[in-house]
Amino acid sequence: MKRSLDEMFCGLLRVALGLSQVFPYIPTPKEWQALYTMAHRQTLLGVVYNALARLPKESQPPHLLMLLWARDAEAIRGKNLLMNQESARYTQLFAERGFRSAILKGQANARLYPDPLSRQPGDIDIYVPGGYDKAQELLHSLGIQNLEHLTPDYHDIEFINEKGVLVEVHHKPTSATYAIRLNKTYDEVLKVLEPELENVTLTPEGFYSPSIRFALLMQLVHLFKHALLSGVSLRHYMDYYILLTRSTEADRQYTWEFAQKIGMKNGCAAIMGVLGRVFKLPQDKMLCKPSRFYSRVLYKSTFAEGDFGAKKAYNRNVLRRWFNDRVQNLRIFPIAPRYYIYKESNYWVKTISLIPERIRRRKIAL
Repeated sequence: MKRSLDEMFCGLLRVALGLSQVFPYIPTPKEWQALYTMAHRQTLLGVVYNALARLPKESQPPHLLMLLWARDAEAIRGKNLLMNQESARYTQLFAERGFRSAILKGQANARLYPDPLSRQPGDIDIYVPGGYDKAQELLHSLGIQNLEHLTPDYHDIEFINEKGVLVEVHHKPTSATYAIRLNKTYDEVLKVLEPELENVTLTPEGFYSPSIRFALLMQLVHLFKHALLSGVSLRHYMDYYILLTRSTEADRQYTWEFAQKIGMKNGCAAIMGVLGRVFKLPQDKMLCKPSRFYSRVLYKSTFAEGDFGAKKAYNRNVLRRWFNDRVQNLRIFPIAPRYYIYKESNYWVKTISLIPERIRRRKIAL
């Protein structure tokens, strides 16, 4: 059966999640290598390995690639154990100093997976209520050095600990998208999110996890923001798929009303379309009716760019790169027109302001 690599990859994801028992493709060795690269780009190496382990031996990747994949999956399991331990350690350290906390995204999402240790971890996002000053006071009391984002305007303070783990201490539950800022509803977003953080649960791993409702609200904003700004991986869509399957009808209705209120109606329809296409999410589990038109934009950019745009191809030709960037930005216009206008306006203001410097240096690209 001839299918695109994207379809093959989505098929593996459905097998990994137990949504399908059959992988109806027979990839060539070259296609298997491309699928491995795709799993790396989408930060889903561990999850996809679980699908491979379920396949008959004759249907698995070539032996050496399978060994490489197994090594990666084992490393991911080890990293998850470390992240769980560190999440529990910071939860306890903060509690000893009188601060409540909750782990956002990452390890809180991983524990909902069919195999919690297969989710590829990134950093630790831990929320501490009380605002910027309290968060800064807490970190200084722990003697933590090399802090980044020391400004109340940003949503977190970051540091890398002695075990090489990036920790982001949030004094706000999330940052705003430009679209939300333009709608002047970011304060309203925080008013909705912050009370929900009262409904935390102490997990067996030793850290506090927010409610499903909070996770749906916060991660919808987070997913939409990064889909517009830099691109996200399918891991983030998988996170949201799993949250939706664990949610109640009341949670989904509340989140959909919230999405409409902050100007994310089209963005939400686009995200639901991607979830339906990739994971076959049934409509009764969606926040709203999916849009094939809008979702096509996000789907294509996700496969093209990967995790936070880190794998986006860099074009050395300045004019071609400029043209591609303008076209890419134009694609998001139907989903977030205000954001597009804001982003392009800022781009042209900055470009024009740099003309004297370009002339002085005799360079088009600075």
